[in-house]
Amino acid sequence: MRKAISLILVIILILGCIGFIACGNGGEEGTTPPPSGQKNGQTPEQTTPSTSSSGLSWSDVPIYSGADQVQKGSWSIPPAEGDYSKVEWRYYETGDDISDVAGFYRGNMPGKGWEEMGWVETPEMNWGMYSKNNEQDAAMVWIGSDDGKTFLALMRASK
Repeated sequence: MRKAISLILVIILILGCIGFIACGNGGEEGTTPPPSGQKNGQTPEQTTPSTSSSGLSWSDVPIYSGADQVQKGSWSIPPAEGDYSKVEWRYYETGDDISDVAGFYRGNMPGKGWEEMGWVETPEMNWGMYSKNNEQDAAMVWIGSDDGKTFLALMRASK
């Protein structure tokens, strides 16, 4: 039941985030500064193939070291003005704490050229939106936990 609720929440977040990026954020900088001095900003990342079957590049998205990939999915839709036509998700799980994984992404995404569009932290989950290439590319990081495991969903999208 918890996984079903989590999946529904992820779908709602995806739709909201795609709308957020498609509409832009008015050019404002994120209001929450990234964490500093956290050990996780220095965690080595896993390597991933540079491109996927949908043609998206994953070489600029760090993968949390020690996270095991459990699933992936992708889809392409006919391009419409302002919409992302290629979207791919990758799902991972780890035994590390949500805050450790979040610290890693907040510390490493900017070094890969991503601009943080927003970040939300709650005790049950953290998620953030990133863009690059004048919002032609988008990424989302969603981190939650269930039964002592931390789940990580990464989205990569391109117009």
